[in-house]
Amino acid sequence: MYHTLFPLLLTAALLPVASQARVCLPGYQDDDTRFVSELIDTAEGKLQVVNDKATGLQWLYCPYGQQVSDNGSGCEGMPEVINSRANPSDNPLMTIIMQANDRLGSPAHPWRAPDIKELFTLYNPQCQPGTYSAVGFPDPQLAADTETLKQRACEARYDPVTNEYIEPTEEQAQACNKLTEQSNALTMLQFISDSSSGDGYNYLQFEPSHEVFNEGGYSAPMLRLVRPIPNHSE
Repeated sequence: MYHTLFPLLLTAALLPVASQARVCLPGYQDDDTRFVSELIDTAEGKLQVVNDKATGLQWLYCPYGQQVSDNGSGCEGMPEVINSRANPSDNPLMTIIMQANDRLGSPAHPWRAPDIKELFTLYNPQCQPGTYSAVGFPDPQLAADTETLKQRACEARYDPVTNEYIEPTEEQAQACNKLTEQSNALTMLQFISDSSSGDGYNYLQFEPSHEVFNEGGYSAPMLRLVRPIPNHSE
């Protein structure tokens, strides 16, 4: 089941977004007091997070698997994508969360995947994509580059001698599938939640030319870990 929550006014007011460069409604300005960036200590060095004063939640600045870019204005590297239809027993989500918490040591408030309501608090209906500038997202160029790689990897190969298409090897098929998942997640800015509809994890798409809330459909979204903002004494 799919639900479109993006306001019709914004869709009509803005041109289609091909590059994912954020465009907002006339007069809109981000609330500079809501989100506060912070560097926290981990076993692998400093980690940039964003504290949301409106909700009391602390989020990873970048999607899991990415790093803050050198100029500090975004995220770089390839993020992890997680099969939304996998059973909890064979899904990498819990392994990723355990690894992230191992880097924190023994935190009073461990990282976890957000539930769907928490994830919605990062959705900004005044802009498209529906993001806040204080929270890091993949560079649009990464989505374009990954789509190009996907097209090459998935391109049908033709044998001019036999006049037949060449069946891809298992390795080629796996590469095509992986790049397809990555391209979809980056292009549609898909993020997974820990909420389930019985047929898989629910997820959001922050690129508003697509459905925002997706209930249990197949995809391989990115992950942004969350936890309550710790007290300085914790």
